[in-house]
Amino acid sequence: MRIDRLTRRTFLAGSAAAAALVATPSARAQKTGGTFRFIPNADLKILDPIWTTAYITRNHGYMVYDTLFATDASLQIRP
Repeated sequence: MRIDRLTRRTFLAGSAAAAALVATPSARAQKTGGTFRFIPNADLKILDPIWTTAYITRNHGYMVYDTLFATDASLQIRP
């Protein structure tokens, strides 16, 4: 296995790439508020997460059922 030394040229190229990445508009702070849009990778065909192993059904179950029940400070399940 060969390990190359870090030359000045590769250091400057890497630094320029990192600076360009940091300077992109997406790196700035995002505005607050707005609408979050969730786009699943497939159509939801089965709603029962016990009956199927499809990831889209599992994700739907998490989004629906995880918000209905939670545990409180004493670890009791509460709506």
